[in-house]
Amino acid sequence: MNCVLKSVFITYCCFATIISSANCDTLYYNSHDSMIRGYFYPAKETNAQTLLFTQGFMDSGDIWDLGKTLSENNINVFSFDFRGCFESEGEQGLMNSQEDIGAALTFLASAEMVKKYKIDTANIILGGYSYGGHMSMLYALYHPEIKRVISISGGDLGIVADLMNANPQMRKGYSNFFQTLKKPDGPVDFLYDDPIEELIKNRNYFSILDQTGKLANVDIFLAGGTDDGVVSLENYVLPLYRRIKKNEGQKITTKIYQDGHSYQNCNEQLIRDILEWLIRSLNE
Repeated sequence: MNCVLKSVFITYCCFATIISSANCDTLYYNSHDSMIRGYFYPAKETNAQTLLFTQGFMDSGDIWDLGKTLSENNINVFSFDFRGCFESEGEQGLMNSQEDIGAALTFLASAEMVKKYKIDTANIILGGYSYGGHMSMLYALYHPEIKRVISISGGDLGIVADLMNANPQMRKGYSNFFQTLKKPDGPVDFLYDDPIEELIKNRNYFSILDQTGKLANVDIFLAGGTDDGVVSLENYVLPLYRRIKKNEGQKITTKIYQDGHSYQNCNEQLIRDILEWLIRSLNE
């Protein structure tokens, strides 16, 4: 597998990362008749902001100790395993992932969750990393009720689709790779025999770059890494930033880190920057 193809693969499928935290409640919610496993990190005080943080495609648990750290700084954090991934029921698909986000937001705003965790439903923020970053930004495109969104190396599946359309061998290799992820040997139950078909047939829907005008009223935290060979600054982050900046009155905070896609060397600074943005954006 050549380096370019491998990078495209990893854009969609980040390696699993599970970091334990004592301050975590494992919860389950229903998304279109499938039980989804989630992780709630409660803030110490009531009526706190709540961040719904969507994982990279092959991530599970508390990446970078984000939930643990933010909850200790009075931010609720809820994350989950997408449908069909790991222990979550159902089948994985791009639109299914969008539906899982919607179901998670409904779950957070439910009377049970509001009562148990004293959630302020007026202050729920959507965000994510890698695949989750793209899914979060995409969800905000089609749901104007989302007012604040975080994308950390989120990429753009519209660009990935264009790359595959221009290179049939890349598309074939991509499809073959997904076969290796299928359960029972892998961690994923896919909705489609060839998961690429959903993206190719619906390329325009999944493109963020072509629809940035819909984000004009969204306060955005956008992050990328100088050494990220998966979601590069040149191909993904900077084009998206420049297109979004054309929106009149747009609020956007962009952070560039000297690190690769894993943020293994700077994740503590990344979390500090997210926390600062969450506090500032709440008060603006």
